[in-house]
Amino acid sequence: MKPINLATISRCLLGVAALCAFTCAAQTAREVLGPAAVEPLAEEQPPAKIIIDPPLSEPLSHGRVVIQYRTENLHPVPVFGPAALAVSPRIGHVHVNVDDASWVWVNASGEPVILNGLAPGPHKVRLQLQTANHQLLDEGAVTFTVPEASMMMAAPGTAQSAAEMHEVATVQPGQNEPPAKIIIDAPQAEPLSRGVLFLQYRAANLQIVSVFGPAALAVSPRVGHIHVTVDDAAWHWADSSGNPVIVQGLAPGPHKILIQLVNANHQPIDQGVVTFVIPNGAEHHSHH
Repeated sequence: MKPINLATISRCLLGVAALCAFTCAAQTAREVLGPAAVEPLAEEQPPAKIIIDPPLSEPLSHGRVVIQYRTENLHPVPVFGPAALAVSPRIGHVHVNVDDASWVWVNASGEPVILNGLAPGPHKVRLQLQTANHQLLDEGAVTFTVPEASMMMAAPGTAQSAAEMHEVATVQPGQNEPPAKIIIDAPQAEPLSRGVLFLQYRAANLQIVSVFGPAALAVSPRVGHIHVTVDDAAWHWADSSGNPVIVQGLAPGPHKILIQLVNANHQPIDQGVVTFVIPNGAEHHSHH
C-alpha cells in the first residue's frame, strides 16, 4: 500500500473547495432569466415593470436618440388580443409616444427605441408597458435635449427633411446581389375600423436585422432595417424587428405612412407610401 501523500490530498481539497465556491457563486440561467417561456407559472405572477435608460450620449450628440429599456415579469412579443391575457408567463408589448402626441406606435420586439431627425431642443419619450390586449401595466418617460449642432453632424440619411426623405438615395448593391425591395400590404381593414393601423411588410433581397454601422455594408447577404414616418413629420423611428408597423391613436381623417428600407448605415434603398383614412367612428385614445 502506497503511503498517503498529504500534499496531494491538500491540493485536491483546495481544488474541490475552489470549484464549489465558483459553482455556488455563479447564478443559473433560470436565476437570471426567470422561468423558461415553455414553463407555465403556477403561482400568481408578480407585477410587470418597465425600466428605461436615458438616451445613449454618443448617438444623441449626432442627433440620433437611442433608448434602451427592459421589462420585468413580461416577455415583449408581437401577440395580441384578449385570449393572450391567459398566457403564462405574461406577454405584452410597449407603446411609444413622442412629445405627448395623441398617437403611439407599438414596439413588440424588446429592441431599443431609435429616433432620427428630431429638431434641436427638448423632447420627451414615454414608454408604456401594455398587456397583449393593450391595457396599461406600467410606464416611464425620459426627457432629453437634442443639441443644436447635431443636425450638421448627423450621419447620411439620419437628419433628412420630409421632402428629402421622399427622394430615395442611390445605394449600390453588391455585384452579385439583386436590388433590395420593400413590399407593403394594404392596411388591415378590421383594425383600421377601430382606429388602429396594422401594416405588414416584407423585404426582398435584404435581411431585416438589428445590425448597424458602415462596417455592416460589406455583409452579404445584405442586412438593413426600416424607417417609419407618419404624416410627413420631420422625424422618423427605426425598426429592425421585421414585425408589422402598428400605430394607434391617430385622429379621424386621412393619413400617410412612409416606410423606407434602409441599409445598416441608415441610407435609403427603397420605399413605399401607404395612405389611409381613420373613420370618424373609430375609438380615439389619449396617451398623455
